[in-house]
Amino acid sequence: MERPVGEIPVACSYRWYEQIDYGDGMAVAKVSVSLDERVLTAARAAAATEGISLSAWISRLIDHHIGIQEGLAAVREYEAEHGPIPEEARENARRVLRDLGVIE
Repeated sequence: MERPVGEIPVACSYRWYEQIDYGDGMAVAKVSVSLDERVLTAARAAAATEGISLSAWISRLIDHHIGIQEGLAAVREYEAEHGPIPEEARENARRVLRDLGVIE
């Protein structure tokens, strides 16, 4: 099967299988990845703790990481256009993130 257009290269063993649509409007690509045994064990335990499949846990983790990367890109774009974000605004943002438990 051909690799899909727009496939994101990843630093792991990657083989394209098939695309599945479960009827909820969200297509799911079935892939195979190679993971460090320690990482796989920890990921399985984390998924089990949350009561979700390993695939759902990994998908959620990757989606979260993509959101962070998009946010960082938006900050770089803003700063390129408007200059650096003032330290006072950065500290306010850190305080909000700490209050929400996002950062320590």
